[in-house]
Amino acid sequence: MLQKATKIDLILLILRNGGGVHPFKISTIELANELGISQQSASRWVLELEKEGLVERVRGGLKLTSYCLARCRTVYTQLKNFFEADKKLHIDGVVIKGVGDGKYYLSMPEYKKQIKKALGFVPFEGTLNLLVAEHDKKTSLIASRGIEIEGFFKDGRMLGAAKCFKCLVNGKQKGAVIIPLRSHYGSDVLEIIAPVNLRQKFHLKDGSRIWVEVEKGV
Repeated sequence: MLQKATKIDLILLILRNGGGVHPFKISTIELANELGISQQSASRWVLELEKEGLVERVRGGLKLTSYCLARCRTVYTQLKNFFEADKKLHIDGVVIKGVGDGKYYLSMPEYKKQIKKALGFVPFEGTLNLLVAEHDKKTSLIASRGIEIEGFFKDGRMLGAAKCFKCLVNGKQKGAVIIPLRSHYGSDVLEIIAPVNLRQKFHLKDGSRIWVEVEKGV
């Protein structure tokens, strides 16, 4: 039995034909034939996608909006993560100076206790910050489940949650990538925790290059 087409198929059809960059010129009759639906359904779907802010009519063609493309990228990352969940990520980076938040938060017993229980080590009070060129790899981790570290109330304020991914630094030292739910850093900075001072162990300074192998699965 053939699977009936949906509006998702319409979006994918536009995307496959370059509609994420330039208008895809096609009539509703041709759309209907491509998707195996009636012309009325094709017209209705286009109108509904326009109202949802996913498709726009441009110079006689159909083009996906920037909002739609962003949603597509998110779905792609989540699907890729799901189907490749057992794979490890190799990430290269350059050591940079942090803003000092890592030392502050990792000195708190509430975080230390959770990290010890979840990862098997008490973290050194400070993170090693890496500037990475492959932003999509951190995005992939953000979309993954990870090992959860819960937030908590302290002194009248809520301290945020985070998730961790076990890693191996320079092929020698066990540690973890930590991704706070609220962070000062973008997708180009990776924060690493370990039971030791990584700067001292590997004689690192700002500008030093290292690599980490990250386990995406829990």
